[in-house]
Amino acid sequence: MRPADPAGVGTIGGKLVFLLPGNPVSCLCAYDLLAGRAIRKLGGQNPALPYIAQQLPLQKKIVSAIGRLDYCRVKIEDRQVVPIATSGASVLSSTSRADGFVLIPEEQEGYAEGSTVTVYRYDLPFGEEAI
Repeated sequence: MRPADPAGVGTIGGKLVFLLPGNPVSCLCAYDLLAGRAIRKLGGQNPALPYIAQQLPLQKKIVSAIGRLDYCRVKIEDRQVVPIATSGASVLSSTSRADGFVLIPEEQEGYAEGSTVTVYRYDLPFGEEAI
């Protein structure tokens, strides 16, 4: 999973423990995909991601590596998804500038320009509809 290294889940003394990375974007990603889901499930809630999902076309391709889940921050411009170019997981502004993120499954090398992708929107609370 990238970014989110190192991350882990285990138990100490029968208690569930999460290892979250120190870089801010890595920590957010690891929380969203590991800890948050487990905490919601343990609390009797739906473990799914707590974001509005929206299907939109990709303005520029997103490249990934086979064997790794990628969490790509994106902007939405003119009803199209634009990946945010970043220089690393320590750049928190890449997330504060993002409208949401796209997950690239580990069995894919990314998405081609024009592909329809699922965007998980940071900026829309539950109950609001994406435009």
